[in-house]
Amino acid sequence: MKRGFTLIELLVVITILAVLAGAAMPYVQSYVEEARLAKAKTDLEEIARALMVYETREGEYTSGDVSILTGRYLNKAPIDPWGKAYAVSTSAGYVFSGGPDRDLGLINTDKANDNIMYSYQPPLALVSVKWVDKNNSGAVDSQNVNDELHLLFSRKLATSDNLIKLMTSSDTLAEAVLASCFAITSQYGSDKIAKIIQVKEASNDVRVIASRTIVLKVSKYASSEPFAVGSDTVSVLDNHKTLYDLAKDKNACISNQPVVILPQ
Repeated sequence: MKRGFTLIELLVVITILAVLAGAAMPYVQSYVEEARLAKAKTDLEEIARALMVYETREGEYTSGDVSILTGRYLNKAPIDPWGKAYAVSTSAGYVFSGGPDRDLGLINTDKANDNIMYSYQPPLALVSVKWVDKNNSGAVDSQNVNDELHLLFSRKLATSDNLIKLMTSSDTLAEAVLASCFAITSQYGSDKIAKIIQVKEASNDVRVIASRTIVLKVSKYASSEPFAVGSDTVSVLDNHKTLYDLAKDKNACISNQPVVILPQ
């Protein structure tokens, strides 16, 4: 007749199993957390692609959640592995999860430290320059009404001190900021942009529209046909200290990428 386990033997076995389980638990928890992070990153990449397609087809995405994408751009609006909906920071150009603490916070505050973020917009850069013939003269001039240059950027711009000076000052300070920020280049070389763009006459000569477009007025003191539409270019200069995005750690605009001036 076989002898069964004694109570002491059972307790020893249970103790051994408990010790093994306790030793393995941190590894199991780490594996589970890594799996959650991987799932969140996969979801964010999918949502970012949907947002890029949306903005290509329909213009700027303005909602703070991803539910609007459901149907045409996403099969469904996913929930992150910690049970919260993903969110969109339209100002900074990121889609993100609140992470393990489930607190979305604000994308540019310390509360967002464990947020998992994925960019759906390219880095901040000048992407198009349009000449607007405000007086319908067919030529670049400032007769009666100043023509304009509309500079469109890939992301929204942060309101830096220099950008405020450029928009509100009407003296040599604004000229200095303008000259340190942009250059207009033709086949004959670079011209001083302060000779072409008006910043002297009033405090609203430079405007920012929807945080992504800078509007510059052609100066009435500019020479006849100060730039050639279709061939001359505008570029952002190095060390401009003016153009930054709205990320928590602000990124400067990409420089030295000439963009051809085209008609609107």
